[in-house]
Amino acid sequence: MKHSKEYYDNLITQYVEGKAKIKGEHPEDVKKAVDMFFHAGKMLVDYPEIGSIPAEYVDNLISALAKHPEYHSLVVDLISILNDERGE
Repeated sequence: MKHSKEYYDNLITQYVEGKAKIKGEHPEDVKKAVDMFFHAGKMLVDYPEIGSIPAEYVDNLISALAKHPEYHSLVVDLISILNDERGE
């Protein structure tokens, strides 16, 4: 199911405003990386002219997730998405 840009904008805004949370138990470094990623996403919502989330936030998220075997399939999916965006 593909969601609209407005759906994701609202989701990010709800998270940053504390009205939505990440469900489940997660390692502290993963929670921190996800939090930073959502805040970077809010920058994109507020300033769409930046075009994309700065690479250091994406790198930080993938690095944090990659440290934990339970997230490896998610890491593979994220890298695949990035490669598709780059045309690789």
